[in-house]
Amino acid sequence: MELDKRDHGTQRDLQDLLILRDRVSELAEGVAPRSLELKLDLIDVGEAYRLIVDLPGVAQDDLEIALRGRQLTVAGLREMNGGEQSFVLRERVGGHFQRTVELPGDVDYDSSSAHLREGLLILNLPKL
Repeated sequence: MELDKRDHGTQRDLQDLLILRDRVSELAEGVAPRSLELKLDLIDVGEAYRLIVDLPGVAQDDLEIALRGRQLTVAGLREMNGGEQSFVLRERVGGHFQRTVELPGDVDYDSSSAHLREGLLILNLPKL
């Protein structure tokens, strides 16, 4: 998982967003269309913004992060194995997801980092 740090104008942004859309579609092939609502916190920690996203059950290979200007997008797929099981209660949702957040200020793309551990995606986005 790498933080995509390009910011080269509107045409390039559109092209990158289309690539991200295609990647999300590719990840979602064969999965029933459902929407996974992402819960997140955006924290101003002084010298940086920290974004914490709940992503239980999401594999790193099924996750994409794009940063364009102040627009940060997290997208991917959470696969749910259910098969032929007879569920008595089913609340956990699988499928593709995408969420875009407007950052309150510009960030240093080159020093940004992303970590996925214990079901949490943690982005550290140093301010410019």
